[in-house]
Amino acid sequence: MLHEEYIYIGIDLHKDSNTAVIIDYRNRQLDDITFGNIPSEYPKLIRKVKKYCTEGKKPVFGVENAYGYGRPLAVWLLEKGYIVKDVNTAISNRQAKHKGASYRKSDIDDACAIALATLNMLDTLPDACPNDAYWSLGKLVHRRDNIMKQRVRLVNQLHEQLCMAYPTYKTFFSDIGRTTALYFFENYPSRKYLKGKTVEELREELVKVSHNRCSTKTCEIILNAIATDEERYHMLGCTLTTIPGVNIITAVKIMAEI
Repeated sequence: MLHEEYIYIGIDLHKDSNTAVIIDYRNRQLDDITFGNIPSEYPKLIRKVKKYCTEGKKPVFGVENAYGYGRPLAVWLLEKGYIVKDVNTAISNRQAKHKGASYRKSDIDDACAIALATLNMLDTLPDACPNDAYWSLGKLVHRRDNIMKQRVRLVNQLHEQLCMAYPTYKTFFSDIGRTTALYFFENYPSRKYLKGKTVEELREELVKVSHNRCSTKTCEIILNAIATDEERYHMLGCTLTTIPGVNIITAVKIMAEI
């Protein structure tokens, strides 16, 4: 490839906008443009570039992040039949350092460095080839990670709420994600809903949900643990519950924190 047959466009890519610098084969800066990183803005770049495609010269686009923020633009340019080179960040950084004191960290200077790398390494730079399969896989992995993080947050929030309603809930439901546990906490969000409930009545209700796995002993543990939480508070002789709006659970949390 004869370098003088092309003009070189280095593109510094960002999430919302891109900056492109156009140079010739002698590394003379011809023009620059900043445009939005959305398909409707891409034709602005082409109109600017075509002004310098004289005497049969063809454009070569250097894209630093063809598999990230630059993927939509790289795909769009390739579909239009343009040559698009993938410029590794380390390569463009080396070109920037060669400018020495004249290099200022800016979008224009970064785009210049990418354009220069495209010029100097025209024959060795790999063609940009955004692979939709890998891109899609990356998006799925990212989506899964977000879902898992959200799940952890939700579980922690549920744990916090349960500690207020049932301080010793782990003694009878170690896994709050089980069907029986979720049913219990949904129907008995606080101890007051269990008032007057007998072991037999509770078992008769939970045995259907647990597919006959909930035993009488489990129901005894549940009711005994709840009763014990109240007894511990009364044994301390605390009078915090005389404050309007402070129930036993709130009073216990206050004392535990202190």
